[in-house]
Formats: sequence, C-alpha cells, structure tokens
Amino acid sequence: MQTPDLPKKIVLPSSGLAEDILAAVGADAGVPDEPATAAKPFQPAKDVKAEGSLHLVSFLLNNEEYALDISQVQEVIKLSGWTRVPNAPRHVKGVINLRGRIIPVVDPKIKMGLRESQLDGRNARIIIVESGGRVLGMAVDSVNQVLRLPSDVVEPPPDTLTGSDDGFIKGVGKMAGRIIILLNVEKVLGKDEKAA
Repeated sequence: MQTPDLPKKIVLPSSGLAEDILAAVGADAGVPDEPATAAKPFQPAKDVKAEGSLHLVSFLLNNEEYALDISQVQEVIKLSGWTRVPNAPRHVKGVINLRGRIIPVVDPKIKMGLRESQLDGRNARIIIVESGGRVLGMAVDSVNQVLRLPSDVVEPPPDTLTGSDDGFIKGVGKMAGRIIILLNVEKVLGKDEKAA
C-alpha cells in the first residue's frame, strides 16, 4: 500500500516581496496552479526567530510604510468586499466570512486619524491579525514585504507623537533610507470592535 506524498512544510524566508513569497508558497507546497482569481492565503511561519532582530510584515497606508510583528499576522487575503454592520463604530468597515468564520474588518486609517483614501481592489489586502484573543481584519492599501529589522535601528516614537494616550506607534525603524512605523496592533484595533 502506497502512502500519498504529503506537501512539504512551508517556511517563509526572512525577507522578500510579498508577491514573490505568495508565489513561492504555492510552488514549494506542490500545489497545482490555481486560476489567477483565487487568492492563496499567506501563512507566516511563527517559529522563525532571530537574535536581535524583529520579524515583520510591512504594508502601506496612504503611501507610508507601517509594519506589524509577524507573530500577530495569521494570513493576508485579497480585498473582496465586506458586509456592513449597522451602528458599528466608524472605523469598523464591516465583516467578512473567512472559511466559515465571521471576522470584523477595521480601517486603521480612520482609527488613527489619517486621511481616508479609496482602497484599490488590485493591490488592497486584508491582514488577518490576532489581538487579545480576538481575530480581526485590517484593510490596508497594499502589503509590501516580510522583512527582518535589526532591533538596534528601532527607536521609541518621539515624544511629540506620543502626547496623547492613543499609543498607536510602538517604534520607528530605519532601514536603507526607509522609515518604517511599527504599530501597536492592540491599540490600533482597540476594544470597541466587539460591536461588530
């Protein structure tokens, strides 16, 4: 009796463009090619650690680069709309059905007081994150990279940025001429998403 070939374990590289990583995940797993319209979920490897560095998923909001710790990211999916919820807070865009699970979708731009912009369906993504035992989606303009950022290039946010009690920014990183803002996902998502 033959044992069927099992797909190889998928381990993400420490850095790379999101498009390349998503394409590599399908190829490495031995999964047959799917139509271009089918989005493959992004599954970060949560067991990857490096001494003295942060493993991040970076994304864009209004052409500015932000990042979350990869351990908080469950997957990244294409933006395909959501169902609006009556009387939800303004930054809760609605809910999606993700493989039978209802997930609230939050617009971090509204929550953080940034300029709202129309999400481009070609590049926009929903980052599925876990925060305080809850799973939520964050609507972002695009997902950039999975990267490693040395801890010694990350500084606490300047005092002028932390004058309020919002605490959205965990730190600011510098890398090859780029400024990457590290978000405190618990503060950005807050507790009032339970209304959804």
